Amino acid sequence: MLARYRITPTSPLMTPLMSDTIFGHFCWALSHRRGTAQLEAFLASFDGESKAPVLFSSAFRAGYLPRPVLPPPPQSEQRQLVENYFLSEPRGTEDDAAARQRLLNDWTILKAWRRRRLISLEDWLALKDGYSELDFLGRLAKRGEPTEEAHQMINTAETSNTISRASGQVTEESGGLFIREKQWFVPDAQLDLYVAVNEPALVDDVDWFLCAYLPQNGFGKDKSIGMGALSIVRDAAFDETLFDTPGANAQLTLSMTAFDGMGAVPARYNLHTKFGKLGGSFAVCGPDGGNARPFKKPLMMIEPGGVFFTAKPLDTVPLLADVHSDARIRHCGIPVTIPLFVKEIERYVY
Repeated sequence: MLARYRITPTSPLMTPLMSDTIFGHFCWALSHRRGTAQLEAFLASFDGESKAPVLFSSAFRAGYLPRPVLPPPPQSEQRQLVENYFLSEPRGTEDDAAARQRLLNDWTILKAWRRRRLISLEDWLALKDGYSELDFLGRLAKRGEPTEEAHQMINTAETSNTISRASGQVTEESGGLFIREKQWFVPDAQLDLYVAVNEPALVDDVDWFLCAYLPQNGFGKDKSIGMGALSIVRDAAFDETLFDTPGANAQLTLSMTAFDGMGAVPARYNLHTKFGKLGGSFAVCGPDGGNARPFKKPLMMIEPGGVFFTAKPLDTVPLLADVHSDARIRHCGIPVTIPLFVKEIERYVY
């Protein structure tokens, strides 16, 4: 079952709403609600043979999905697109300065469109049965889309001081300064979160976690001082069959992705280095009860929008091991995926 939840941020976020972080919050919430034994059984069910019981996407602007990461069309096809959609009159000769400037402006618009990170659900549903970058750019050109992608969020960097718990004063090392990023949202901003639940017994836990636990407790860093406040409701109108794509030859990832054996599947993607941390009680003491060891090993992960050229979903792989000095710790890089049919797939598969 694939469900969609609508998130309304009611405060800034100090921690981005990434899939693996949301999964970690769910694990701690499940432990609080059902007990440690239930959590251990849940994690053990990621055995690499059956479907993952629960997977989360990252959160995206409402009504949008991550745009598939594919190379741009050949120059000849891009030139044809410019001529078809932009040039209302002949360019003239190569010595015509005005025509050359007009062509340069048109190419600049096309280049800006290629940098877009999101695709609207309207465009996705129109293209998923035969996706190509050229067709996507053609839809933007036909509508006369602006070059700048609309954003609901602004990232800011803030300087903070490190206070010594012993003296109550700023530490001397490097002046005690460090930088933290904060995400601010425009009024009435909304985000979509997709959740794949393959174990029916967990549907109630997922609803409780998203619609009750997170709104009551907050998400990420500094939630104790009001950051990470969210209002979340399940989108009852969502129909998962919208994403059905008969004859699909690829999978679009909606999550941060990393799993053993990933390199065996041809793919196109953007990478993100993740410096993960343990949460819950493990943030203040080690898993064995000793000194805190909150930092995980750095992970190279694929950002949402990665395209794996396989007809099969990627949800039957195990959690990542060897991500922390404590061998019991795992990390979820298993993605929620939706199918698509990529035109001229031979262009993109090595």
